[in-house]
Amino acid sequence: MIKTIISIFILLSGSYTYAQQSDCKVNLPAISGSYTGDCKKGLAQGKGIARGIDYYEGNFSKGLPEGKGLYKWANGSYYDGGWKMGMREGKGTFVMGDSITKGYWKEDKFVGQKPKASYKITVSRNIARSTITKTIESGNGVKIKLMMGGTENSQVEDLTLAYSSGTEYRNGATYGIQNTTLPLDVTVRYKTWNQLHTIQYEVLYEFIILDPGVWNVSVVTM
Repeated sequence: MIKTIISIFILLSGSYTYAQQSDCKVNLPAISGSYTGDCKKGLAQGKGIARGIDYYEGNFSKGLPEGKGLYKWANGSYYDGGWKMGMREGKGTFVMGDSITKGYWKEDKFVGQKPKASYKITVSRNIARSTITKTIESGNGVKIKLMMGGTENSQVEDLTLAYSSGTEYRNGATYGIQNTTLPLDVTVRYKTWNQLHTIQYEVLYEFIILDPGVWNVSVVTM
């Protein structure tokens, strides 16, 4: 009797899960006809299969292809590779008839056999480490934070910023350049003391931003 009840419960649970999947939304119109797979808050999330005019099987995030997946167009062409926010991104293979294109994509466009650099660091003098990461903010520019160890560097003197476009601003400990055009060349130069305040040295950091967007730049000295 108990085993029978458990079996019925499992069957009902499975039916409920499938019903939830059918209500799961895919935010790419060409594949939004039907969906089977993982779901979160009413959107395709995780692994799944979406069918419409076209077909997609792979990973989703917030209702869009994200990660690795296979996309098949109605004309028989297909792409197998990386995705980001519903666009081809990263390494992949595109097949259209007898034509095969292998390499890297950026924002749904083929950029070549090697990944396209988003930025370049050209000079890094007296710096322990640095990071350059793209934010989700709209617009074009950079936000620069000068750090010592794991905290804001309060020993900065004679700071100068040189840049090829845009306007400079400051927001607390952040030095920013906004309304920029590409490529954006930036030079950061300043003097700083070490943590024990026994030695002063000059820091020089130069970089080039090649992709649109707002970028966070962190420069860390010892």
